[in-house]
Amino acid sequence: MQTFIFSYFLSLVVCATAAPSTSGVSIHNTRGSGKIQWDPCGDLGVNGTTKLECGNITVPLDYTEPDSGETLDLQILRAPAPNQPSKGSVFFNFGGPGASGIPQMSLMGSVLSVFVGGSYDIVNVVPRGTGSTLPFSCYADEQERIKSNLRAPVATNASDTSLGEVWAEVKNIADACAHTQNETGAFIGTAFTARDIMNVVDALEEDGKLRWWGQSYGTLLGSTLIAMFPDKVDKAVLDGVMNAHEYYHINVEQVSDADSAFSGFCSQCVENKDNCPIAGNRTAEELEDGIYRAMEALKSEPIPVSVDGQGYIVDYSTIKGTIYNALYFPATWPRLAQKLDIMFSGNITGILNDLVAPLPATPDAEASKGIKCSDNQDPLKALEDALPGVEARAKLSKIGGDVADFSALQCARWGMQAKEQYTGDFKVKTENPVLLVGTQNDPITPLTSAKKMSEGFEGSVVLEQEGYGHTITSQGSSCTIKTIMAYFNDGILPEPNTICEVDAVPFSGDDGLAVVLEGLTNAAGR
Repeated sequence: MQTFIFSYFLSLVVCATAAPSTSGVSIHNTRGSGKIQWDPCGDLGVNGTTKLECGNITVPLDYTEPDSGETLDLQILRAPAPNQPSKGSVFFNFGGPGASGIPQMSLMGSVLSVFVGGSYDIVNVVPRGTGSTLPFSCYADEQERIKSNLRAPVATNASDTSLGEVWAEVKNIADACAHTQNETGAFIGTAFTARDIMNVVDALEEDGKLRWWGQSYGTLLGSTLIAMFPDKVDKAVLDGVMNAHEYYHINVEQVSDADSAFSGFCSQCVENKDNCPIAGNRTAEELEDGIYRAMEALKSEPIPVSVDGQGYIVDYSTIKGTIYNALYFPATWPRLAQKLDIMFSGNITGILNDLVAPLPATPDAEASKGIKCSDNQDPLKALEDALPGVEARAKLSKIGGDVADFSALQCARWGMQAKEQYTGDFKVKTENPVLLVGTQNDPITPLTSAKKMSEGFEGSVVLEQEGYGHTITSQGSSCTIKTIMAYFNDGILPEPNTICEVDAVPFSGDDGLAVVLEGLTNAAGR
């Protein structure tokens, strides 16, 4: 691979292709201004391995009123292609919403550049609401943030009153955010971020086309980009696909595969007893039933504990949230098994450091609420109106339904709608058909969502990856990465119904990405 010797001399270019109004207001695609001057990023506060370059451009703060003169500086990061000269840029979004992409680029940027073939730069536009790009925070200090995070249960099925408590607390959060962010909270929605990205595409002065790889929420942003700017999209990979039709309204389908993911945790535990202390002599079904019974017992008898003089409670919500979050990443399953073993054994001393001390709310979590909820097009006035969604999620998933309620109810009570929202049907034809990919047992973006979104993108194909976890990077697969590489480099799509095997197994403690990277690097060396 060639040493990086590369520089850009960029100037203003024509504005992005105008898209029709998406929310009943007049939209103007005013171009960003200024050159992108790429400089070494320096210290980003992350001990990553990628040498990143940083730049910025200025864009309108409000695309609905571009003549107001108010602007926003976009923060942009680039991981240069290892093979120079670069063939162009692939834009990457790590999801959330609320992920700035800064730590992810620092840790993964050089790996991603290999995964797209080694000849494309990886570019991350720090989305509105995150990083230093119009940061979104609802509280004046950390104490207020922590206090808010401890007030209501996460799971709506934690008790016979928890649903009402969550409904009340999400209104408190919405009001706090509206009070703090009343001047800029309407400017961080997905449609404005899509326009920001197209301004960066133009400023790069490459071919004026977007090449996209989005994960999780990045697939929603990608789907919106594709729908708003179909003539400006070269290629797009949607990885861990969200159902965009539901995202802008009521989210139910997202937990469709959560129970199969949890059943997979239990079956893989029993098959790998040496790395799973809770397996014992149980069958997978017995283990799963035992975990559910242990969680139910915590409803009436939560465990009081103290860490450094601070009191906490290990309850149903704590354990269920711990399990559900771990389903995203199979490499963490051995650690999850250890935590559950502590719970089963009743070792309160051992449970202190592993299960209590809940993570406080963070500005990133608030950005997640701000972005997602400002996109919501169906605010609700009464809890009664939210019950159909609560019941539908509970019916779809025992492990994830009541955990997912919190986010859905939060958006139902949000008070700041984005100035622009995409309201189209996601039925478009792009220059090159879209590639959608997903794992068989993803706890938050099920394969059925990828298949439904594929129906609207003419000629698109869904690539299925075996195994578990959220997005394809949760379990490395040489087959999947080679397919993505062939797509970006040659525009080749896999045959419909293609299924890729993974190179990592649950309870190995390894996500397999290093093995995939080594194989690709060795192949390139030959």
